[in-house]
Parts: sequence; C-alpha cells; structure tokens
Amino acid sequence: MNLEIKPESQLETMIAAAREKEKSAKAALMVNNQRMYADDVHTERVKAIETERRQAVSVVTAEIQRRVQEIETELLPSDVDPLTTLTTDDLAKASALASFIREDVAAGQAAFLPKLRAVVRSGDKPTRVVWYRYLSSLDTDARRGWTDDTVALVQQLEAVVRPADPR
Repeated sequence: MNLEIKPESQLETMIAAAREKEKSAKAALMVNNQRMYADDVHTERVKAIETERRQAVSVVTAEIQRRVQEIETELLPSDVDPLTTLTTDDLAKASALASFIREDVAAGQAAFLPKLRAVVRSGDKPTRVVWYRYLSSLDTDARRGWTDDTVALVQQLEAVVRPADPR
C-alpha cells in the first residue's frame, strides 16, 4: 500500500491554492474597489469562480476518500463482519434500515434490483453493509435465476463491504 502518493501537506497546498486562485479571480473583477461588470454579469462570474474552487476541493475530497478506502481495504481482514466496521451512528442507521432492506430482498430480484443499483452507486456505508448481509445470506435456491447484472452488482457490493484480505 502506498499512502504517500500525495502527503497531507500537498492536499493542504491544493486547497490553499484553490482558495488563493478564487481570491485573485474575484479581485480581478474589481478596479479601484468598483465592479468592472454589471451586477448580473459580476454575479455570474463570481459563481463561476466559486464553482471552480469547489471542483478543486472536490478533487482533494475524492483523494481523501480514496485513501480511507485503501486503508480500510488493507487493514480489514476479509473474515471480519462488516457490521463491526460501522460507527455507532452508522449502526443506528443500519438497524433502522434493516427491516426495510430485508423486505426488499425477500420481494425478489425484480423488486430489489433498481434499489440495489442505487445502493452500489451510493457512498452510504451502513446501507451497503445491510444490503450485503441480506443478499449474501440467501441460499443457492434464492440466488438461482439472478441475472448477470444482479450477480455483478452483488460482487461490486461485496468488494466495497468485504475487501480482499491483503495477507
């Protein structure tokens, strides 16, 4: 595992650079403390500048999330129950969702497939863990007839919830 791809100081530098670029760009919209453009154009340009800063910060956020996932993957043995990786708040959420997810899974593939697609795309760990627990607990008969799409989605879910043991 290579956790030093971008040290924290580089991430901090990236955020500081985005903020400085925003500050400079906004300052460039003014001459002698007067707006260079009409109010509507000025507002539009300020929004564009702020959007650019948010996008730069999003890159840093994505890198941090990637690092967390990498660390979890390396440190979490595959035989650990995914529920043990949840925080207290996440466990409360998982508990609240459990009966609804159990009903969705029991309703069968046709009923749960659209929800499963959304869950796999989401970054919601408690929901993913509960879905994985119920889907993986199904016996072979219950899984018979699953489409390739469903099997692939369950595999994607498993890869996120139960990372491979690096040992």
